[in-house]
Amino acid sequence: MYEKKLDYRTFTVMDVAGNINDADVLIDFSHVKGHGTCGYGGACKNIAMGCVSQRTRRGIHGLEGGLLWDEEKCIHCDQCIESCNHNANKFTEDGKYDVFYHNCTFCQHCVKVCPTSAITMSEEGEAFDAFQEGMALSTKTVIDTFEPGTIYFINVLTQITALCDCWGLTTPALVPDIGIMASDDIVAIEKACLDAIKFEDLIPVGLPENFELGTEGHLFERLHHKNPFVQLNALERHGLGTQDYELEIVK
Repeated sequence: MYEKKLDYRTFTVMDVAGNINDADVLIDFSHVKGHGTCGYGGACKNIAMGCVSQRTRRGIHGLEGGLLWDEEKCIHCDQCIESCNHNANKFTEDGKYDVFYHNCTFCQHCVKVCPTSAITMSEEGEAFDAFQEGMALSTKTVIDTFEPGTIYFINVLTQITALCDCWGLTTPALVPDIGIMASDDIVAIEKACLDAIKFEDLIPVGLPENFELGTEGHLFERLHHKNPFVQLNALERHGLGTQDYELEIVK
């Protein structure tokens, strides 16, 4: 790991994986899907969360705030415990929900699976923008370890699901398969992918049970109530590319 210093709120240090930092070329091969925290997961998420340490992921997610537990709503079904991939939570002997923040990455699996909304994040709105800023900073820090022209992005738009692959499960596709996109501009490819995923093409069976669609915005925003373009704006603001693009169809 190579430690890099940052200066953004509580996100002040991150670790770039040694094999990534020492590589001469990076091919960012990503599966596009919805994401409960980001709104959208593609090339940026693959780098920001996939090329760094757990400490870094925890730092990025920490920008969202902390976890709050409402004892009155809790039915002690243990779904939050079973869904945690990091052994970061438990119920104490007296039935209190306890989070071991050393292990917690703030992935919000516990938040999403709770059937009574007893677990929530302590901040909304501005915290989402801060989280996306952290994602962009992490991505930029990784990309900056490479010489210009040595990174290429390939996004797969097949079996596009509502939830991230990190859940360790799958659901039916939200929209018909679109294909594969490639570019040397991370912002352009993310924008092209989002533009290609249209609400009008929604396959209803792809909606997870109990998810309620909003009435405005991109399909992923209607699904997760988080604007995925905030991520692109942050990437563009940090000079990582442009949202202007042209599609060249290869058959």
